[in-house]
Amino acid sequence: MPPKTPEQADTPATTATEHRNVPGLRLVRLDRRTPEVDTLREIVTRQRVAPEQRRFVDEAMHTLPRADAVPDLFPYAVVLTGADLSDRAQALDACAGFGIIDRVGVLRDLVDEPERAVLLRAFYLSPEHQGHGIGRTACSAPLLDLLVSQIVPEAEHIVLCVNDGNEAGERAYRAAGFTPTGRRHDAGDHGMQSVFSRPVHTGYHPVPRLPEPR
Repeated sequence: MPPKTPEQADTPATTATEHRNVPGLRLVRLDRRTPEVDTLREIVTRQRVAPEQRRFVDEAMHTLPRADAVPDLFPYAVVLTGADLSDRAQALDACAGFGIIDRVGVLRDLVDEPERAVLLRAFYLSPEHQGHGIGRTACSAPLLDLLVSQIVPEAEHIVLCVNDGNEAGERAYRAAGFTPTGRRHDAGDHGMQSVFSRPVHTGYHPVPRLPEPR
């Protein structure tokens, strides 16, 4: 059986009693033009982040056009599995968030070997999909790593920057396996950021476990 593409790569299957609160996810590239992708592109540009998070991230209405104009930027949507993406209503419910894989960007300022790394940027979830472990799962191996390996096969590390004060984001990234490198980055209007990184792993990994509902 051929390896799954990122569009097909779901969170690993579990038994009915394991990780039952973890939604299945897909990361769907938005640099390809199909009717389903066109629907997702329209949806992500209408999504808004929570007001308190706007100082940390730009929304897709701004970042998707930029990604379209730069060959080294690869936008994607975070999508819950099981939805018929040809049905706009189902796609609207299933589209949980957005992100960009950057092959170049400011990597030279962040890591010693930028040619062996990618930068995860502009990542966020819409407010209604937060608090369910979706962000953690979407940033964990092997799901994100399969996408990265398709875009940059030689990549060995995934790098991201976390704004000072973005405690919720830092918790999610740490839970997904990212650790601070000790470097700092000045993001201009977005303020100072700490650099985090983790290795690329495309093999099987357990799905991040969510807490039981109270």
